[in-house]
Amino acid sequence: MNPTIATLASALSLLALTPGCGAAPSHGHPARAAEVAAAPAAPPVLSRSLFARDPSGALSEADLQKVLEAPVDLQFPARVGVVPLARPFDPSGPVNVATRSIAAQNLARSLVGAPYFSHVSDVSTDLPNVGGIEGLRALAARYRLRYLLLYSETFEDETHLNGWAWLYPTVLGMFVAPGVTVKSQGIAQADLLDVRTGTVLFSVVEPMVISEVELMVGAGRSHRELQASAAAAAAKSLAKRVGLQTTALVAFADASSRGEEGPRTRLLPAPIALGPVAQSATSATR
Repeated sequence: MNPTIATLASALSLLALTPGCGAAPSHGHPARAAEVAAAPAAPPVLSRSLFARDPSGALSEADLQKVLEAPVDLQFPARVGVVPLARPFDPSGPVNVATRSIAAQNLARSLVGAPYFSHVSDVSTDLPNVGGIEGLRALAARYRLRYLLLYSETFEDETHLNGWAWLYPTVLGMFVAPGVTVKSQGIAQADLLDVRTGTVLFSVVEPMVISEVELMVGAGRSHRELQASAAAAAAKSLAKRVGLQTTALVAFADASSRGEEGPRTRLLPAPIALGPVAQSATSATR
């Protein structure tokens, strides 16, 4: 064979074996394909509570990591129950009548008709329970509720005598001088509990401040009435904020699952897996 022809044939053979130079186009970079093939599978959706079945709600390190790595399946619209509590997350403490009334009349009624709550129920903590969040989950199971909205309120009393109190030694001054400043600072709190997994989806807090000058006689009664009025107004504000938070939560889950194939599910991404998709979803909810 002519040496020139032989050299040309060898060059053409090498050219045919070179990727991207006369060869058939590949479907993706080999390294990229290998990286995708080696990528770990998505963690399963958190479908049950991993917390201890006692008031402590203890969690092992392994289970803690599972909770943080797993997405949560949001199921809205759903039945929700409003639970009045004497202390946050504690259903074992006695709840006074005023707090139960505000939770039912000013919070639960304000949520009726909200798009993500198909039914709103008042929940009584008088039913037997073990206390803690597990006790709350047991109450929800009896009511067949998917979510619980926990309501609690706390006041710090700052009542004190004011400048008019110098008339009190005259005895008559106790009945005519507004020498008592009834003052309180407090918070009303609502927490949305996912009954299925035992996790809290969000908490909202509304501050409360009251300050009025009152006569010494009847100051205690006036103080309680002012606190009840402030709590009622705060509960209505909480209902609006609960609606906004739920809407933002659903929008975030929808944006995170946009473009996925298969049946439409609304998954709240795992808190430690905030990649570019989740970040863009966060921006979409603002």
